[in-house]
Parts: sequence; structure tokens; C-alpha cells
Amino acid sequence: MFAVYAARIDRDNPLSGLELGERPAPEARPGWSVVDVKAASLNHHDLWSLRGVGLAEDKLPMILGCDAAGIDEDGNEVVLHSVIGQSGHGVGPKEPRSILTEHYQGTFAERIAVPTWNVLPKPKELSFAEAACLPTAWLTAYRMLFTNAGVRPGDSVLVQGAGGGVATAAIVLGKAAGLRVFATSRDEAKRKRALELGAVEALESGAR
Repeated sequence: MFAVYAARIDRDNPLSGLELGERPAPEARPGWSVVDVKAASLNHHDLWSLRGVGLAEDKLPMILGCDAAGIDEDGNEVVLHSVIGQSGHGVGPKEPRSILTEHYQGTFAERIAVPTWNVLPKPKELSFAEAACLPTAWLTAYRMLFTNAGVRPGDSVLVQGAGGGVATAAIVLGKAAGLRVFATSRDEAKRKRALELGAVEALESGAR
């Protein structure tokens, strides 16, 4: 099957290790599902992988991509949760959690195999492309706001670097949860977009 993968690690010129070509198709195994990928989203984690962050050379070649949406073996439209081993589903009980592309092949391919626990129904109102953008960025933002920070309606939060995936998710989630969201960006268009998404004020970062 066609895939986009890391063939080499290069910390100074990471894109030099990126290759496009044929890779073995995944095979079904107990507790795992094979999904036909309809859309996959880019994440900065992919660039880190090419630099060797979280990806050991003995795991190469590694298909990149943390996030995807597609069709499962029963014809259902699904979105993939990218953390493998959470709650022990699909892997050994002593295996530490990992994100796709660290130990298991990623989503930049025609098909992918993941633990069945990681296959979730795709929201009907979202396209495959929209749904593929949810897992890594939006779950990161959710955890930052509501698990780590423990914010509540009426609280104020500052989102730096408006325009990035996690920042965009934090603004939208914060607005939906009744937070007062302030954002910063060097880019005027991104500050305007932050206001459209629900920030009460968007400031120029680095301004003196």
C-alpha cells in the first residue's frame, strides 16, 4: 500500500528522512481493527518524529501520522484515538502508553491497524477531514484546560500562539465551557480569527 514514512532520522534536516512509497499493508489480529483511511491530519509530532523525538532508529521505517478518520471493517465511519495502550487495551498489561508512530505504524497510509478500543464513531456532522483533525490537538487542549488546569465556567485563560491546532482547539473549547479566553499572536489575521472563534480579546504577542 502507498504510505508516507520516516526512513531515516536527521535532527538537523528532518525532511531528508521523509519518503513516499510502498509499505506492507497491516494485517488483522485479535483485539485490533484495520481501518481504511479517508483523511489524515498533519501534526507537529510528525516533524519531531523525523528528528528522532519519541521515535527510535530501530523502529524505522515508520509510517508517520497520529490522526485519521476512515471506514472500519464493518463499513462504519470512524475516527481514531491515537494513544495506544491507554487502560491496557490491545497491548500487554506492562506496555507503557505510546502515541501512533512511536511504536506502531501511523496514519499516512491507505490502511492502518489499531486496537479496536481506539476506533470511535465519527460524528455525523463532521467530514472525514474535519474529524481527522480532532484526536491529538483537541484532546491535548481538552486535557490542558479541564484535567490539568481544572478550569470552571467564568475562569479566564490565556492561549498563546493563536492559529496553531492546540491553540485553536483551546479557544473553541474554552468558549463552549463558558471561559473568558484571551489569545495572543504576532499575526493580525490569526488574532482576528481568534476573536471569531470566541476569544474576548486577542493581543499582539511580543508587543512593547
